[in-house]
Amino acid sequence: MRNSGSDQIRLTGRVHSVDYFRFVERDETDWQAWTDVLRGKVAGAIFRGVLTPDVCEHIRRNFWSSPMLRSKEHSTRDADYWCGNHLFTASSLDWYLDEADRARTGLETLCAGPGRTPLSLLDEYRDHLAGRGTRLRLAEHQGRRAAPFRVRSRGDRDALVLAPHDDAEAIRHARHIDDCEVKRVNRLCNALMCVENGSGGELLYWNISPDRESRTALGMSTDSYGYPIESLTGIEQLTVPVRAGDVYVFDTANVHAVAPCGSDRVPRTTVNLLMGQLDEETTLYWS
Repeated sequence: MRNSGSDQIRLTGRVHSVDYFRFVERDETDWQAWTDVLRGKVAGAIFRGVLTPDVCEHIRRNFWSSPMLRSKEHSTRDADYWCGNHLFTASSLDWYLDEADRARTGLETLCAGPGRTPLSLLDEYRDHLAGRGTRLRLAEHQGRRAAPFRVRSRGDRDALVLAPHDDAEAIRHARHIDDCEVKRVNRLCNALMCVENGSGGELLYWNISPDRESRTALGMSTDSYGYPIESLTGIEQLTVPVRAGDVYVFDTANVHAVAPCGSDRVPRTTVNLLMGQLDEETTLYWS
């Protein structure tokens, strides 16, 4: 449980310089800008309209009709829908890898098709890095491969679709992945490809990487999720509009959230993966 006086506590931690705390925006993919995010030179980058409307619609239809589709009802918001699983919230590493083996082909088929797709974009980035002496590959554990991504859809007109959080705590305290190579990446980054969104669903991004002291003061344990919005009062914040077709990447150590969907109530559906540099010669991705 959180401290009953949490509304009086402000998050503290690392605050970044103006040169770092920004999103690079391009009208086409810029793989060097993407790499700059992974290397900690800039907080994020967004590339507008990379996926065409036809590709977005193809993936959207595949997702909503997929036999892999799962959902969870929430008392305070619309249901959460997804295909594929997330390593950090898995019950165990073996369970996640078993599910990854079962779902990999289905996930790749869901996002395949003509034109530039999530799969072809990963191939483009793989070629870009290969020309610079770096390998892009799926994360592995004892010879078994992670899932390449997951597809997720959430929407709420009246409340934040995702509460303020940072993913650094999840990886820092996820004991079930202690011996997995993803725990050794230099910087954990979220990479998303939006295939459906309405008038809302903006990415909210704050200039704070929380410290343990303020999390403790808020009564948050290692597995707690969601900072009180009041704890972010006065902290610099970026609002990044996200539209269907946009592709973006950002450092997950900073607090981030997703704004409510607009009055049209179109959910926010994205292809999600995590990415990070294992070393100078290897970049990993996984869900």
